[in-house]
Amino acid sequence: MEIRYSLCPNCDACPEVVIADDCVEIGEEGNRVRLSTAEWNVLVAAVKEGHLRSTGEANPGCGCGCACCASDS
Repeated sequence: MEIRYSLCPNCDACPEVVIADDCVEIGEEGNRVRLSTAEWNVLVAAVKEGHLRSTGEANPGCGCGCACCASDS
């Protein structure tokens, strides 16, 4: 089973997270990183434990920074 999560709800050109049975890919066409399930689980645990959190100031729109979101504000 594969789960896809877009980091931008307004378009299909922004990065997405693809969770498959054997790996997780993050990025967009031509610019992806592949994590093993163990690496992904370490990342998820770090977020849940508060070691990783939001950075910078809030952006208008969904926060992905693409032109489709910038025009929504």
